[in-house]
Order: sequence, then structure tokens, then C-alpha cells
Amino acid sequence: MEKDFSKKSIKKAVFNVVIVTFIILVLGFAINFYYAVGYLLILVIHELGHYITAKHLKMKVSFGGFTPVGAYITHENPKNCKENALIALGGPLFGGILGFVFYIVYYVSGNYTFLVLSFTSILINLVNLVPVSPLDGGQIIEAISPILCYIGFPFLIYLFITAHRLKNRIIILLIILAGIYQTYNFTLKYRTDSYFKIDKRNKIKFIIIYSALILSLAISAIYLYNIFDYKAIKSIARF
Repeated sequence: MEKDFSKKSIKKAVFNVVIVTFIILVLGFAINFYYAVGYLLILVIHELGHYITAKHLKMKVSFGGFTPVGAYITHENPKNCKENALIALGGPLFGGILGFVFYIVYYVSGNYTFLVLSFTSILINLVNLVPVSPLDGGQIIEAISPILCYIGFPFLIYLFITAHRLKNRIIILLIILAGIYQTYNFTLKYRTDSYFKIDKRNKIKFIIIYSALILSLAISAIYLYNIFDYKAIKSIARF
């Protein structure tokens, strides 16, 4: 058993090193080294938000590693939808703060790489708040109302239609399919499963926090989009 565990740990470590190296090489070559490292930091900080929240709830939690499209943590199952929603909130909250930090670095240094990183962090975490499982927004909405879970699908379909890259379309399609399955199961269990029982006071809190987070990230994304100097942005990218 110990040998099997050790082999799995080694394979996992090697896989993570390969993924991190691949991301740095590709983004470092296509854009620049600062953006490549900053992008990895975006993924790590987002998961750190989930990690810290789960730890605060006294859960067993560990960093799972990197994937070709992101990173993840593993933790024990939450006792109820309230705990699950709190963990889900941690990621976009930390990611939004990191986007603000990147903007401050850009404002002080004048380096447009950090402006692009700020926009990237804000946009990734804003999209992650779309109210469809398995996105963070879908996990948060579970603590509010099952009806709201269907609101995110038109937005995802729009992203699917307007996506220029095949890879992005495949990822969005997988999210839509997983979302349909999870949302259907969620709505069936919502009335009867004690996991989804939450008082109105906490529902109102989640509505306020979720709305405020989406609004702040959306305003930030629009602001950053409008101040982009595209010639300067093109100058930081090799391709």
C-alpha cells in the first residue's frame, strides 16, 4: 500500500511539473515570462481562496494539483449547501483581490503585462461566477434557489457560439453538459434533501455577497477593457 501511494505521489508530482512547465513555456513564448508566471499565480490564488475557506470550516483539504485548463483542491464533503457555497465564494473573492493587486502593480510600474494579468484574473473569476454547476457560481446558487441555476445557461451558450478557439468551445460544451446533469439532480433533491436546507437570513446574506462580488468584478472588467491600449498590449505579446 505504501509503495502504491508513493508511486501515485511521484506520478502526480511529475504530472504537475510537466503541466506547469508546459504553461510557462507556451505562455512565456507566446506572450512573455511575467505573464506566464502571473497566470499560474491566478490559478493558485483562486484555489487558495477555496483552501483557506475549507480550512476555516475545519475540513480536511489539500492542493490537488494542476490540469491543462486550471488547478484544483480536494476536500471532504461539506455538511450542507451553506458550507459548500462558502468554499465556492473563496476562490472568486481571492481571484478578484489578486486582479486588483495586479492593477496596482501596473499603475505603479506602467508595465502593460500586469494590466493584462489584472483583466485576465478578473475575467476568469467573473466567468467562474456564472450560476451553473460545476462552476463556483453554481455551487453558490445552490444555497439561494434552484431556479437561478438556469439563468447561466444562455450566457454559456452565448460564450460557446462566440468562442473563436475549438479548445474553448470544447471546455464550454463540457461545462454546459455537466451543468445540465447537476442542475437537474439539484432541482429534484432541493425540496426533500436536508443538505439544501438553509434559513432565509443566510439566503439573503448569500444573495448580497454573490451580487456584490459579481457586480464588482463586472465593473472592474468593463473598466479594464475600456482602458486597454491595444498597441501596447500587442507589444508585450510575441504572437
